Amino acid sequence: MQKYLRDKVLTRLVTGFKEFRRDYFERDRELYADLSHKGQSPEVMIVACSDARVDPAIVTRTEPGDLFVIRNVAAIVPPREADRHYHGTSAALEFGVKGLGVGHIVILGHALCGGLRHLRDRAQGQRAAVKAGEAQEDSAYEFLSDWVKIALPAFDAVEPLLATLPPDEARRTLEQAAVLVSLSNLLSFPWIREPVAAGTLRLHGWYFDLTSGELSAFDHATASFRPVRELPDALPSDIAAVAARMIAECGSCAPTLGLNRFVAEKAKFWCETVKG
Repeated sequence: MQKYLRDKVLTRLVTGFKEFRRDYFERDRELYADLSHKGQSPEVMIVACSDARVDPAIVTRTEPGDLFVIRNVAAIVPPREADRHYHGTSAALEFGVKGLGVGHIVILGHALCGGLRHLRDRAQGQRAAVKAGEAQEDSAYEFLSDWVKIALPAFDAVEPLLATLPPDEARRTLEQAAVLVSLSNLLSFPWIREPVAAGTLRLHGWYFDLTSGELSAFDHATASFRPVRELPDALPSDIAAVAARMIAECGSCAPTLGLNRFVAEKAKFWCETVKG
């Protein structure tokens, strides 16, 4: 039975390809001819999660060639590490900026992220183990636990709030905070920081709530995520100013683009909500 189901899934993929070729490729040969001969020249690079439910091209209804997409668990951008190890996300970022000359980088987080749920479970388990004077159990994953720890600053920032928020809001708060950590980590790369400071590259933090179909963007003015339909220009201009200060004052120091204010505003909002 399991072998049959696997074969059936593959058959569905092959059928889907045939429909794609008939309905898209054959009907838009000019577009694919241009992409073949002229190459790709996307204006936007999106860092998104590998989650099967959130496809950036579908969410934004874009055409082939419009987006340069990097996908990994939890849409995480690691800080720059100048070593000889393998850095897939950093390499893709570098190619998008240096090779393709994109003008925008979007960090696209989403609701119900399994990677960030794993981060929260491991972090809370570690704290419980320390409190009990015990060793935390080894992770069942060889690579995942270390990868999502890149977003640990998001958990550390929101942890004091988690017990006071409704479960869905606590989850959403961590997921949105992780977007801000990745957004901040982008500025650790000099070839991102410098064009951002010059105004030729723009950074955006987005969040897609697949439970409601809402797409929101981080608004630096209010330190909150607001529906994109309310933000015709979702770029916080302060990011360019932060990048310029980093170049002038602290080189490769790690900023926290709005993270602390985001947490403070979230705490204030829920405190007022409970009192009201």
